[in-house]
Amino acid sequence: MTRDAIDLLGHLAFRRVAVLGWSDGGIEALLLGMRHPAKVRKIVAMAATLNPTDEAVYPAIITSTKSMMDAIPASVRQTRQGKRELKVTQMLFDEPHITPAALQVITAPTLVIIGDHDLVREEHALAIYRHVPNSQLCILPDATHMVPYDDPALFNLVVERFLRSPYTKRDRIKDFFKSYEAMKSSNGEAKPDR
Repeated sequence: MTRDAIDLLGHLAFRRVAVLGWSDGGIEALLLGMRHPAKVRKIVAMAATLNPTDEAVYPAIITSTKSMMDAIPASVRQTRQGKRELKVTQMLFDEPHITPAALQVITAPTLVIIGDHDLVREEHALAIYRHVPNSQLCILPDATHMVPYDDPALFNLVVERFLRSPYTKRDRIKDFFKSYEAMKSSNGEAKPDR
């Protein structure tokens, strides 16, 4: 799929693009950033995983998906749509195989997103965020793996803000004190909570 995307970008004569991917598409977005950094300006990876294990997703989704696949009637399995669904769903069990360290080659600013009730483990999204050098992390509240469908207004707000804003590499300490000093000078002395 990554090769297909690069071929399409070449055919359309796009030089550099922002890439948004959800679930398997999030994996593809990361792979594009890894394999074709000159083509990728920014990445948004919603609910991406690095491996097909319960380290990446909650075990219940693996069990539920296997049960769902087993329940598909043979007559449906033989249809074009049925074969496609089985092939796409099987990817959950077979792919990808990306080491966290391999993400360090991504140069594009990257937004890693999951829902707070996602199928992807929070720890896994955090590992992706920590290994992509120029990344930001967003855990959307009251959101599942389906947040782009369930709450497109929230999802689009976060994505559009990231894509439209210039990327700034934050320094945890320096940026805190810079904002703190600005707050003090604009509002008078900051008052501690009591």
